[in-house]
Amino acid sequence: MLFDFETDFEKKVCPLLDIDEGFLKGNMFADLYEPYKNYKPKELKPKTEREALLDAIIKICFAINDLNLFLDLNPDDTEVYDKFKKYCLMYDKCIEEYEKKYQVLNLTDDVYGKYTWISNPWPWEDR
Repeated sequence: MLFDFETDFEKKVCPLLDIDEGFLKGNMFADLYEPYKNYKPKELKPKTEREALLDAIIKICFAINDLNLFLDLNPDDTEVYDKFKKYCLMYDKCIEEYEKKYQVLNLTDDVYGKYTWISNPWPWEDR
């Protein structure tokens, strides 16, 4: 795995799943996950560094959104809010790294002197 999202200490203290497992299960909260029959989610395996970084961005974005929904109902939960802030910082770093190495991910970020939005392959295109 390219990124170590959680430390062992954080897993024991916080009732949240780690980012990889939460993404696979579609829920960051272990006590709220109810599997469907014998369904076992299949983990995607990135083939390149670019795919691994994009995979990390997608997973972190999912975690941020799931924690945001929880915080809308529980704004005083400082433990979840601390995780939310941590994931937001991780997201910003991953986006910055991806954009430096490959291309901008948001159209509104393409303001660095030359219009590059259409010059790189789209994430779903073969390279």
